[in-house]
Amino acid sequence: MLDFNLGEKPCPLKSSVQDQFTIVNNNKSKLKFQLEPLQPKEFQLSFSPTSGSIDKGKSKTVKVKLVVNTKINTNHKVVLRIEGGASHFLTVKIRCETGVFGVDPLSLESVDDEGYRVPAILSLMKKSLIENGGLQQEGIFRLAGEQTEIKRLKEQMNKNDFTSSNDINTIASLIKIWFRELPTPILNSIPTEKIFYSTDVDECVQSAAQLPEPQKSLLDWLMNLLLQVSSFSDVNKMTAQNLAIVVAPNLYDVSSSNPMEGLVLSQKCVQFLHNVLNHKVSVHKRESRSIAFEV
Repeated sequence: MLDFNLGEKPCPLKSSVQDQFTIVNNNKSKLKFQLEPLQPKEFQLSFSPTSGSIDKGKSKTVKVKLVVNTKINTNHKVVLRIEGGASHFLTVKIRCETGVFGVDPLSLESVDDEGYRVPAILSLMKKSLIENGGLQQEGIFRLAGEQTEIKRLKEQMNKNDFTSSNDINTIASLIKIWFRELPTPILNSIPTEKIFYSTDVDECVQSAAQLPEPQKSLLDWLMNLLLQVSSFSDVNKMTAQNLAIVVAPNLYDVSSSNPMEGLVLSQKCVQFLHNVLNHKVSVHKRESRSIAFEV
């Protein structure tokens, strides 16, 4: 990941910052590469060189320059194509706004939410979602909010000026965005092989339980919210499987993989999350039956 040596400091506006990375050719023949950066209006990103060849056993350093035009927080993906081989994705970290998105969760004010210690903004978004009927809304977490409203509410949250919103699809989208923009996505803290080969529910649950903090509390909080959503699946049509499909891509960055590996790993992340959520649902049902029996 390229961060232009800024760490968690905000990127200056309309002023260039620079970074670099090295491509090493460990193949037995000459390697040809090409970078394919997109150019959104919010910033300009340039590479030097954008393409070239590298003899076997040699390396080449690519210099990167970034100029940001407006305040944004994003992890931008750039395609690095290798002729005759796999394509790779290079992540460019851009952080221009101080706020609650795209920052280290330990740097944020935290609260206790149903026994989980999480950033206050998550608790606030969850409260807004539930109070406005989000748990019963058909397609919740699957249907996206309006982009203009997402941007407006995100700016409010970053300025600590958000209280509530009845646009529940936008709130659900922002919860996913919050997790997606974490400096290190939650499931990236689990060894890839654990996700790739863990088809057994107990293995997935154990891997999730061994997450370091704050990732463990964040995942537990999210699973608890998704459990509540899935309990209304007869109404909202969002089963544990459906929720895993739409939420899992926000919890893992597959940018270092080639496209085919990335696709397979994305599917494995869905299965991993589905197993963890299913376990949560099963435990909740057993506890509910036990309480009912005792009464």
